[in-house]
Amino acid sequence: MITNKPEVLTLSLKNIDTKLRNLADMGFEDPVALTSKKPAVLTTSQRNILVKLHGLRRKGFRDPVKLATMYPIILTFSLRNIDIKLKGLAERGFNDPVALATVAPSIFSLSFRNIDKKLKLCRRLGVNIETFLCYNTMIFIGMASKHYIPILRRCRTLEQEPTPKNVYRIYQDKSF
Repeated sequence: MITNKPEVLTLSLKNIDTKLRNLADMGFEDPVALTSKKPAVLTTSQRNILVKLHGLRRKGFRDPVKLATMYPIILTFSLRNIDIKLKGLAERGFNDPVALATVAPSIFSLSFRNIDKKLKLCRRLGVNIETFLCYNTMIFIGMASKHYIPILRRCRTLEQEPTPKNVYRIYQDKSF
C-alpha cells in the first residue's frame, strides 16, 4: 500500500480508522480490502467519495458502491471524465454504456484509441464485442490485440466459431 500511495504515511492511525468507518457507513462491506486494492481512496475526502457515488447514481449506475468495490479506481476519476467515457462509448455504438461499464468497469481505464483498435479487430473477426464483454472482460480488456488473429486462426483450425467461450478457452490454454 505504501509503495503504491506513499501519501498514506502522512495519515494518522486515527485518521485511517475514521476513513475506514466512513467507508463502512457509506455502504462498503470491506473498506480494508477496498483501500488495499486502491490506497488512493484513503487520501480522497469523504465528501468527494459521496459526491462521486451520488454522481454515478445520477448517471444511471444502480449500485455505485458495488461498482466502486469491484473497481475502486473509479472513485479517483472525475465525473467529467466518466461522462466523456460514457459518451464516447455511445458514439462507438455501444447500446448501453452504463450497463457495459457495470459489467466491465475496467473499460474506464482504456483510452479511446485502444478501444477503437480492439473494436476494429473484433469487427474484422466478425464477433459481437458486447457479447465478449458480458462473457468475460479478460477477452476484451486484458488480452493484447496481437493475440486476436492467432486465436481466430486457431478457431478455424479447430472448426469452431469465435464465440466468447471458445476464444477465452483458447486464450486460457495458450494453444494459439
